[in-house]
Amino acid sequence: MYVLYLQLILFQREMNLLPRNHQEFQQKEYWDTFFKKRGKRAFEWYGEYHELCGILHKYIKPGDAVLQVGCGNSTLAADLYDVGHRNITSIDVSDVVIRQMSELNKGRPDLIFAKMDATEMEFQENQFSVVLDKGTLDALFTDDSPDVVSKIEKMFSEIGRVLKVGGRYVCVSLLQPHIISHVSAWFVEAGWPVRIIRCNEAEQNKPPAERIFPVFVMVCTKFKKMAAMKPVLELSLSTDGKLTRLDKPESLVESVRGCQQFSALRARLAKGGDRSIEEACLQLRSQESVHAKYSLYLTEREKTSKMPFSAFIVPQGREVEWMFATAEGRRQLCDSADCQRMIVVHLGRDASFSTIEQIQTELSPHIFEFCPSDLPPGYKVPFLSAGAENVGSRTERCRGRSQLSGDYVVEDVEVGTSVYRRLIFLNRPYLTQSEAVLVSRKNKNKKMIKVVDITDLASTYHTLMIGALGLYLSKPVTILLVGLGGGSLPSYIHHTFPLSNIHAVELDPSILDIATQQFGFKSDSRLTVSIQDGIQYINETSRKYSVIMFDVDSKDVSSGMSCPPPGFVDPQFLVRISECLELDGMFVLNLVCRDITLRKELIGNLSTVWNTVVSCKLEEEVNEIIFASSSDKTNRSQITKSLGNGFKLVNEHVRKVTKTKEDLIDVASSLKMLSLNK
Repeated sequence: MYVLYLQLILFQREMNLLPRNHQEFQQKEYWDTFFKKRGKRAFEWYGEYHELCGILHKYIKPGDAVLQVGCGNSTLAADLYDVGHRNITSIDVSDVVIRQMSELNKGRPDLIFAKMDATEMEFQENQFSVVLDKGTLDALFTDDSPDVVSKIEKMFSEIGRVLKVGGRYVCVSLLQPHIISHVSAWFVEAGWPVRIIRCNEAEQNKPPAERIFPVFVMVCTKFKKMAAMKPVLELSLSTDGKLTRLDKPESLVESVRGCQQFSALRARLAKGGDRSIEEACLQLRSQESVHAKYSLYLTEREKTSKMPFSAFIVPQGREVEWMFATAEGRRQLCDSADCQRMIVVHLGRDASFSTIEQIQTELSPHIFEFCPSDLPPGYKVPFLSAGAENVGSRTERCRGRSQLSGDYVVEDVEVGTSVYRRLIFLNRPYLTQSEAVLVSRKNKNKKMIKVVDITDLASTYHTLMIGALGLYLSKPVTILLVGLGGGSLPSYIHHTFPLSNIHAVELDPSILDIATQQFGFKSDSRLTVSIQDGIQYINETSRKYSVIMFDVDSKDVSSGMSCPPPGFVDPQFLVRISECLELDGMFVLNLVCRDITLRKELIGNLSTVWNTVVSCKLEEEVNEIIFASSSDKTNRSQITKSLGNGFKLVNEHVRKVTKTKEDLIDVASSLKMLSLNK
């Protein structure tokens, strides 16, 4: 149970944070939706004059010579004329439109409308101060095919020709990915500064569910290109917001894309959303870093709640816990806080945080973007957190790279009064690969240091796997463990069960180094290790084991089964596993599977090999432990009694060896979670 504290703040200050991409929103789906909804009514998506004028008036002055390209039947030129702009020329390739606009604007004699192609203009060089484009770029830049790109580059070249030095290309656009990518690269290559401002006002008059596509105003200023000039790229997330300087076109593209995905997420929420939203993550980073400083997850509850909206800050190091790392856990967190909609905030591993107040100040404007549309006026969003009012603590011990598993970090994390050492692979930052309890002890110099306690287990699922040993305590037990990790499981068994003989098989040599150097793992005659593929070892070994345990994860992060890899549960390989077991032996599998179909198929395959297949899905964890044996006990009461007795024997043994009064396994809770599959 988590203790929640409440602090109220007003949304008045903001930090320079930029949204980053997330794979939840695919580009094709995003823009296909736009073009289906747009149809022939493109104009409304770009905003009316009163919505755009706050930005336009900053970059278009009454004395400027303005050229509007692709004017269509827009009233923009007339609107500018009516507030004092007189030198405005509008062109379009449609003679019908030009005749219509000329007729409509007879009362504005200084407005000029001419039939002309923006890619082949007849104006003199350096004739205009501003080239104004409202939606024309989007209409012409339909895709990134060579013909289309060539046409767009001709238009850009013409814009550059007719603009004076210091003149501005002011373009109102939705900035599709291929458009922003090409435009930013083209103007940077030309030596022009590029500034992009998000026009929030253009969205406000639409219903929340229709605010899918943010409107941007892009301002590219004509400069003479100078050698070795650094690109000038700027972004503002609001009309009056602070400008952020970016280092390269790719960063600008990424930031714009993040804004678009953010808007899509909010619109989906306004429509009622769906469960997939809970897996989406909005990442915010500061301009100085390539790493996310904050990761925002959203969850909602169906029941009416006392608190309509809140944000929950997860202390550093605790983002890997089930309650915060999984959609199911975050829903439970939302329920426990009695909150209707909650934003769960993870703090970035590579960022620094001083106080909760600092975090609130930086996040406030972004959190408020997620609020329900029916919040009471003046609602002050509460920020919640776990435990004491601090940002948590993580101490990085080392970083490295495994040739097989990628970049990793080993860090010490404080959780309440306890300290844990964790191995995290950075390609799966919200999954703890290995975890161990740390205790304070004196070293040779009588200085207190933190060391791994091999007599304690941090992982609940490990305690349940050890429960299988209760059936084999009357004699020496031989154990094959596939997947070493930090070595906590084999180290504990080796220390606590002196009649055990364990052989661990680990594919990645880096893992053995980490276990030895960071987690206190030591091998001897009763605890041996081979660096080898687990499947190959089992296929080639002639040894028989009392217990075979699998605790190995999949490197395929897209798989519905993240533990173990599919090859380890192939039907033919399962038969081979059974052949490596003694007559009364047991196969123990740590399973992490979110795909119901895959799980059902696996259970069926296990049941064709072993007489008894029992699963135990742990509460508040992603892990499910499978016990498979050739026992002839076929009803739940017999199996529950057998496993229950084994768990009790393990508890008795552990209490005797470790001189503790606490049980290793919560027998009653574990038996309630048991499910007989055959």
